[in-house]
Amino acid sequence: MLLLGDDGLEERRRATRDAKALGPLYDSLAAELEPLLHRELFVPTEKALLSRAGGRCERDGSVLEFDPWSPHQHRCLQCGTIASGSAHHRAWIMSYQLWLAERAVHASLFHLLHGDAKHGRLARDILSAYCERYLEYPNRDNVLGPTRVFFSTYLESIWLLQICVAADMLERAGDNAIADLTRERIIAPSRDIIAGFDEGMSNRQVWNNAALFAAAVVQRDSTWSDRLIHGPSGLHAHLSTALLRDGTWYEGENYHQFALRGLWYGVVLAESAGHRLPAELGERFQSAFAAPFATALPDFTMPSRKDSQYAVSLRQWRLAELTELGFGRRNDAALAGGLARCYEAGHERRATGRARSTADVERNGPPSALTRADLGWRALLHALPELRALTPLEPRSTLLDAQGYAVFRRAGDVYVGLDYGQSGGGHGHPDRLNLTLYHGATRWLDDMGTGSYVDPSLHWYRSTLAHNAPLVDGKSQPFGDGELLAYDEREGLGWIVAAFTIPDGGVRLERTLMVAPDYVIDELRWTADRDVRVELPWHLEVVPVPDMRPAQLEGGARLEDGFAFVTDIARWQQDLIPPMLAGNPPGLMVTTIYDGVSELFSASGPGQPPTETRRFLVRRMHGQSGQCRTVLTWQTDLLRVHGEGDAFSVEWRGGERHVHRRDDKGWHVELFVGGARSSVDLGGFRSSEPAAPQAADRTPLVPMRVHRTPESGDWLSELTSAARARLLVYELAEPHYRRSEDSWARAGSPHASVAIAASAHTLVILARVAAGKPIFAAADATNPYDNEHPDTMRAGIQLHLEDVGSRGDWMLVPEPGGHAVRVRAIGASPTSQPKARWRETADGYEMRIEIPLGDAAENAVHALRMDVIINETIPGRERRRGQLVMSGARGEFVYLRGDRHDPARLIPLEIVP
Repeated sequence: MLLLGDDGLEERRRATRDAKALGPLYDSLAAELEPLLHRELFVPTEKALLSRAGGRCERDGSVLEFDPWSPHQHRCLQCGTIASGSAHHRAWIMSYQLWLAERAVHASLFHLLHGDAKHGRLARDILSAYCERYLEYPNRDNVLGPTRVFFSTYLESIWLLQICVAADMLERAGDNAIADLTRERIIAPSRDIIAGFDEGMSNRQVWNNAALFAAAVVQRDSTWSDRLIHGPSGLHAHLSTALLRDGTWYEGENYHQFALRGLWYGVVLAESAGHRLPAELGERFQSAFAAPFATALPDFTMPSRKDSQYAVSLRQWRLAELTELGFGRRNDAALAGGLARCYEAGHERRATGRARSTADVERNGPPSALTRADLGWRALLHALPELRALTPLEPRSTLLDAQGYAVFRRAGDVYVGLDYGQSGGGHGHPDRLNLTLYHGATRWLDDMGTGSYVDPSLHWYRSTLAHNAPLVDGKSQPFGDGELLAYDEREGLGWIVAAFTIPDGGVRLERTLMVAPDYVIDELRWTADRDVRVELPWHLEVVPVPDMRPAQLEGGARLEDGFAFVTDIARWQQDLIPPMLAGNPPGLMVTTIYDGVSELFSASGPGQPPTETRRFLVRRMHGQSGQCRTVLTWQTDLLRVHGEGDAFSVEWRGGERHVHRRDDKGWHVELFVGGARSSVDLGGFRSSEPAAPQAADRTPLVPMRVHRTPESGDWLSELTSAARARLLVYELAEPHYRRSEDSWARAGSPHASVAIAASAHTLVILARVAAGKPIFAAADATNPYDNEHPDTMRAGIQLHLEDVGSRGDWMLVPEPGGHAVRVRAIGASPTSQPKARWRETADGYEMRIEIPLGDAAENAVHALRMDVIINETIPGRERRRGQLVMSGARGEFVYLRGDRHDPARLIPLEIVP
């Protein structure tokens, strides 16, 4: 078997018959399968579709309930509204296909364990239906990788994994014919699709690997083992690189859960095939099961760091099952303590959602009281038959130094977090040095997590402004990792010092937290090569004060700078900002010590869900360097915070006083209580680790030369050979093609010529595109599918230019019925706007683009950097088919790129006399 050897099967049969072991779990899973046994089997004929409207309530944006028995009527769990229509149905199809494939696993497992004919018949019927239909689904218009059934490869991988497990169990039970048919009609063609899309260290590749390994075992093809285990994006690479040394997945808590379930499959599949993990990787894998409990918030939810869903409870059957799978591998106190929290008494019993489980694609619900009978099918194979008494563990402070996340816990369910380190890749947020503060169920300084990936509000959640983290000059932080400078905790006090560097302007931000039993001191320092504007958001609602007046809060123009989402702005009118009472309900006193002049703004931004707004503060400061200290306390008897030179004191009613001082040896605290005096010194400085080597930049080091010429011609196709020879010409073909589902050859070999010329003060670009009849987006077009601009769905040219230190990015889209070209700036584009005109040709179109050059003498060398990207599509597609990229495609895919482009890819040019 894929997941269990012959020697363990009989033991599992006994355990699933035992009412004191796994019998109740078997019975509850079998009962959930009963409705499917008595209905006509339905398999959708349409491919699943990701759209902005599909699967979400039109009123409040909430995810609609998934009911496998209701393909056309979908209820909102928040307001009860019933939604219908094609977009909702095709969103339902995604969940249903995963649900149905998982039911095939249930049925085949029950048939294998206890030989019930009705279960074997159901499993065969599901696989037979898919064998007939799989190749009819079109591999087209996908969002994230090729797939037939879905819109993203990883979804097909999860689905294929269920198909492989079901086929393997049926074959183990003696049903060889359906296993052979499934290999031929589903497993082999699906494997070929998945294998062509490698996502490196993404959580999604974990599932691609698991599906490919399962397919290889079912097909008895051992040639895949080395690649899937030892390859650059194989199992060992994920365990040693993407799963960090502290046992956390680099993309944050939400993706930790998702990736760990996929890693579990990978490890178990490899072990069943005779491949044992090296000891170090085995330890790291085992530690991953306990990681969620180390960072759990006081209300037993996960932190909403990075692209995590908001306020997801750990008291859910899926998390309990994953913990049981880890506990089944090793009796570990941390896992026992986590299970004790999952199973503890006194909680409301709610519907767990397991009966509507969509394989391993989460649909998180409210917390519920749980028992072992609520676990999933994998527990039937790999959980301990019986659990002894579980002992809860008291939550403790923790430092996840590889993840770059510190948690200080204090009496009374107080939780202080600093997220400073691992940026999180594509699912990361620009929120290094983000501070969070929780007190029981009260979320004083919260992280809002993420929103829908197809809604514009996603840009807000991915801004620095949406976090309690510093930003410079109104722009979200660039992506990068922070650095731990010091960490120490002793005698009820703890501190952490972390830093983040912004290369532009040589800005170094340093944040220090000193956490006492009933207050936090937050210190922000910065230095820069120039005067900068530093803003520190505080996502706190303060008790209204009369001197707040309407104002503007200007900032960066990019969507992910966040300022476009801010409303209801007011400004504190006085220079001196008094202590404020904050929180909802109020209970947090905030006092700031800052020697310079600062401004305080109050504003509203999207909360959770994004249809609700949430008030927050922004403190704005200026200077080449500075230091701002803030004391936050949840005790009501604070008297005052008083500066005393380099030191400052926190004084309480009743006479208690704490004097704080920081120097190059650490943070020093003197405590005066009654007539007694004591002191605590915090150190724990860390030596800086050398920066990891960066991948070599493939951009040419020697700039390409463009000679000024008085005349470049109107159209590239009309230039003589001699005239073309005076221009810098790039011929774009297969090496420059970013594909979607179709390779360059299958796409009809689209190609283009891009010629670059320059006159005295103008850069001229002549492009000739041969990719069939072009389809352009109208100026008033909308994108019903995701949060990208509708221009990205159709043909057009992206121009990316860096000239005299100023960056400009534009989309140029021909207008039908003439020669006009619509020019749209992508984000903030301070350089001069291009002018362009176009004409249609027999095999595509041509465009002439002119853009003024920055100030430069006519006889001087003018340096700039540039790239041109040509989007192409064909009739009948909902999304673009591919891109021709002047700087080269490097084997890349077009998915998720929108109109963004890495500035490191720009080609250096020199315009010479």
